[in-house]
Amino acid sequence: MAFRYGVIEGLYDQQNQWSWEARDAYVSFCTQKGFDFYIYAPKDDPYLREQWDQPWPESTFEAIKALGLKLQQSNVRFGMGLTPFNVRELNRENRQQLKEKIASINQLNPQILCILFDDFSNEVDCLARVQTEIAEFIAAESSAEQFIVVGTYYSKDPLLQRVYGAMPENYWSDLGQSLDSRFDIFWTGDHVISLGYDQTSLQEMTDHFRRKPFLWDNYPVNDTDWLKNRLRLYTFTGRPWQLSDWCSGHAVNPMIQPWLSMIPLATLSDLYQQKGQFDGHASFKSAARNLCGIELAAAIEENLICFTEEGTLNFSDFTRNRLKKTFSKFQSEAEQPFVREILSWLKQ
Repeated sequence: MAFRYGVIEGLYDQQNQWSWEARDAYVSFCTQKGFDFYIYAPKDDPYLREQWDQPWPESTFEAIKALGLKLQQSNVRFGMGLTPFNVRELNRENRQQLKEKIASINQLNPQILCILFDDFSNEVDCLARVQTEIAEFIAAESSAEQFIVVGTYYSKDPLLQRVYGAMPENYWSDLGQSLDSRFDIFWTGDHVISLGYDQTSLQEMTDHFRRKPFLWDNYPVNDTDWLKNRLRLYTFTGRPWQLSDWCSGHAVNPMIQPWLSMIPLATLSDLYQQKGQFDGHASFKSAARNLCGIELAAAIEENLICFTEEGTLNFSDFTRNRLKKTFSKFQSEAEQPFVREILSWLKQ
């Protein structure tokens, strides 16, 4: 399958959930920017994680179904991410529960199904083999056309081993060997939130996985406690266009703020389309103007350091009030989604 890039909604923040209006806005955004897919995988949807064995409320189910249909009608592939939380083996009970869950997901008709073993402990022997068995069981029940797995250890970041214990010896190689080649494998890089990627590190994981890694890129993510005070609005850096040769795909995880996330996400499209001609700063300026309008874009650029580097925790009352006054004056319908997010962020 050819290299493809798109969006994965992986927000992990119960207090800052995306609205269905925002998700609908991503249908046209992905279409306009040439994104191949949109994967619905918010970690604050309990029916994809801790309560995966329970059905969605009817209103939520219908909203997901409508989103998927809109995406597919716009030629953007629709994906979902399921975390079989606390399934440590396949027994009679959870096999039946998984069958029922996948039957429900099949009604939503995703073209991509992600099977996510991240962010919960898997204290079992032969971890890679067990996860492979679970993934293959789910895939056998699914009508999706593409499957992507996230392992428990999805990065070289020592944080994962501090939280989940020591990684089993040869885990990455065992996962790559046991998983059928039809599965892609997500990888966030040397860190959970990586500053960039290089060919040497990605080739190492290609050797382990026996296939090119599929990037789960946690930029411009800001849902961690140490990043909530920043708006990561700037262009993608540290990501050469040659990733399209080194990886099987590239999924980017946005911020708490869906509309403001569109600014950096738009630059990813430019990166892959312009390749060696890509100018990151010019791309940022163009994306901001096209999305926000000339005047609001200029105000965002003028205060970019405040958003991306200084952050609300370091603002003086003077700076906070100045920014509030600056952005409150933008009142047009097109400007308002972006301005509301800025003003809400300033209240932190």
